[in-house]
Amino acid sequence: MSDDHLPTVRAATAADHPALVRVWRRAVEATHTFLTPADVDAIEHEVRTAALPALAVSVAQRDDGTPIGWIGVHGDRVEALFVDPSSHRRGVGSALLAAATDGMAHVELDVNEQNPSALAFYTRHGFVRTGRSERDGRGRPFPLLHLRREPSRLPEPTDPARSAAALLLTYLDFYRSRVLDTYAGLPEPDRTGSRLPSGWSPAELLHHLRCMERRWLEWGFVDAALPDPWADHVDGRWHLPPDATSDGLTAALAAQGRRTREITEAVGPGAVGVPSERWRGARPGTIERTLLHVVQEYARHLGHLDIVAELATGAVGE
Repeated sequence: MSDDHLPTVRAATAADHPALVRVWRRAVEATHTFLTPADVDAIEHEVRTAALPALAVSVAQRDDGTPIGWIGVHGDRVEALFVDPSSHRRGVGSALLAAATDGMAHVELDVNEQNPSALAFYTRHGFVRTGRSERDGRGRPFPLLHLRREPSRLPEPTDPARSAAALLLTYLDFYRSRVLDTYAGLPEPDRTGSRLPSGWSPAELLHHLRCMERRWLEWGFVDAALPDPWADHVDGRWHLPPDATSDGLTAALAAQGRRTREITEAVGPGAVGVPSERWRGARPGTIERTLLHVVQEYARHLGHLDIVAELATGAVGE
């Protein structure tokens, strides 16, 4: 990697694991000075045998393919982020964090209290402290600070954006995160029940938004034979699967957001959708027009959800 551009970030494979363990060791020895050599050896064993196989891992590499950092994610949590000391302060950690967490409504992680440089890094990236534990997850006497990054603010017209599609993804991430936040703030009975004469529930609204986004992006741009694209509709009304749970619905919607970003970045600016029933006989739309339509769906339904939240809790939306 040269000094004037960001590293390549890609999904890690099992073949990368030995190199990633070596990166981990060098990073820990440089930054975790509170650990004894025996502590490092014990934790290295956990990284090699448990953490790397269990996490969704992305690796940053130099131009010659040498790994210089990696990040491990499980659900909406960053469980590991380590950069080789030779590549500190070159944007590697920021590139890994962005690649692994774009599209997530919320991101949580723990950082060692005795590692102030890591805390400063995450603070710069919008994380705030939400709690503290005296011991780490294995019961060792290494205090942890619990951090969380809340949904990003609504973009301003003056904010830079590398493309129209990238800008629309930013708006979409914001509205999706506000929907998830508002839903999470509802009492459980108000998530599945209805306070409105029309009878729809917030849980049905979440399922609808997930299916809507899937229809436009996956059916429209990836899979012309997408199975059951109208799973949210039965007899002209929103329909909720009988086995749906609150956690499952929110996880599915967040995952759909990550899939939308993945598809958008894969097809590229100006891409036109694949011919399918999604377009109802019309010429397929571009990725930008499609994202704009999805944004307005989210914004409109967030307003509907705000009404329910005000009736249920008194909380007033924006």
